[in-house]
Amino acid sequence: MIRSLFLAASCALAITAHAAGADYVLRNAKVYTVNSDQPWAQALAVRGKDIVYVGKDDDAALKAHIGADTRVVDLQGKMVVPGFIDSHIHPLLSSFMTAGADLQYETREQMLRALQDYAREHPTGLVSGFGWRTDMFGPEGPDRRELDRIFPDRPAYMLNIDYHSMWFNSRALELVGVDRNTKDPAPGFAFWQRDKDGEPTGYAVEPATYMEALNKLVPLTPETFGAYAAKWMPKAAAAGLTGGFDAGVPPVADQGELLSSYLKLEQRGELLLRLGVSYATRGPQDPPPLPGLRAVQKRIHSELVHVAALKIMGDGTEGGWTAAMLEPYADKPETRGATTFATAQFHALIAEADKAGVNVHVHCDGDACTRTVLDAVEAAIAANPPRDRRHTICHLVSIDPADVPRFGKLGVLAQVGVNWATADPDTLGVLRQRLGAQRFEHNLYPARALVESGARVTLGTDWAAAGYFSTYKPLDVIQIGMTRQLIGKPDAPILEPKSQRMTLAQMLKGYTLDPAYQIGLDKLVGSLEVGKRADLVVLERNLFEVAPHDIHKVAVVATMMNGRLTHGSLGAAAR
Repeated sequence: MIRSLFLAASCALAITAHAAGADYVLRNAKVYTVNSDQPWAQALAVRGKDIVYVGKDDDAALKAHIGADTRVVDLQGKMVVPGFIDSHIHPLLSSFMTAGADLQYETREQMLRALQDYAREHPTGLVSGFGWRTDMFGPEGPDRRELDRIFPDRPAYMLNIDYHSMWFNSRALELVGVDRNTKDPAPGFAFWQRDKDGEPTGYAVEPATYMEALNKLVPLTPETFGAYAAKWMPKAAAAGLTGGFDAGVPPVADQGELLSSYLKLEQRGELLLRLGVSYATRGPQDPPPLPGLRAVQKRIHSELVHVAALKIMGDGTEGGWTAAMLEPYADKPETRGATTFATAQFHALIAEADKAGVNVHVHCDGDACTRTVLDAVEAAIAANPPRDRRHTICHLVSIDPADVPRFGKLGVLAQVGVNWATADPDTLGVLRQRLGAQRFEHNLYPARALVESGARVTLGTDWAAAGYFSTYKPLDVIQIGMTRQLIGKPDAPILEPKSQRMTLAQMLKGYTLDPAYQIGLDKLVGSLEVGKRADLVVLERNLFEVAPHDIHKVAVVATMMNGRLTHGSLGAAAR
């Protein structure tokens, strides 16, 4: 009797659900699901936050989801893909840092003219800028006197496009108290560049050097970062982003306080991304990270935000000779750079995190750093019980070919910023000099080799950091990953090795399902399947029918996250 009543109640609920119908039925579409069991479909239905149907237009099961209030949309052949997930991005920091003068120009002269124009348009107050590049200056970097000529009486600071250095004028140095007696945080790695007389030139290398100074110029508070992030969220949705991995907040306040900015945005309905966030450790001088991470995990946990990894700063960059390389730098043979942690410290840190069930996300630009971390993960796997490990090494500018197959073998995710992989002036003018011809032509950003060797490759922008072209837009990155050329210049040089140009299918998986896996959300999002959340993007055209150099031009018609339209419109309903 009880069983009969239960079955009757279940049937009644099912009938009521179908009577209510789906909220949206999208039909006559090119639905690319990133689900290997059902790669393509014509129609999709959404009820509440969930996908309830993926299949053919003429299926009776689809009609069963159409109720009196269902919005049925004929997409007229437009493409539907899972919502894009950026596997390495800095929304809080970057929305703030990019709010001043845009310095993304091809030449130093153009950049300086843009600063002069900005000075005329903003005649008072503190001045900030973003986007100057290392190749605009010599090996000693920029000098404060050049900024002084434009801003003689007020403080100014300009962030490098790769985020690893900042340029201050004299007034700013005076206000923050930096002079010839100022100590470098980590000599040779994080330091103030000095002239022949020992005076700071205004060129600060690595965030550990410039963030303390910056914090004295502007209020680097959770409220400040949250306000700028709120302004950026609609832009992210307009680009098709529905999720991401925050790869580290600036070291200017308690990490939990900064990350709680996302919870406040979520409470106000202004958080338009589903986020895995990180708790960062930047060097052996920091406190042991796991207690702090555990405390933040308890604090930062909501429907849209969770702590996904321990972020470890493994080395620096090739541009500053601070990336850890197996062989000496071609233009500075007395150094190979260095890892932030000693080898034994890496092994201990990663083994402890792995044993505690914590995934790590390690910054490695150089091939020596990558090998050290792979060795440490391999040792941790041997020492600790089996578990669902999702350790990640990020950036991977240069990898020794012998280490490429180790990613798939060890289950280590390869997070690659293919938007950096262009034969641009910074890459040709700086990176080639640093690495020499052999490494430059054979070992750079080997994303396709990683995929084909069995690794999960996740794609992200590191926005706003970049080498030459800063973007948070997934379609920009997809195009660059397929062409290894600058956007808007189809005749531009192709970055070697050409064999590392990726396919569209590889790029789409690397921007959807694999980053969802990286942050532990692959059962919830990353592909278009019944039972998963309705995180999706409608594109004006089928990308598989678009020439690679035109992909960045394809319009994002609509973005949906959690069943809610966060950008655009689905057009008029049709029956």
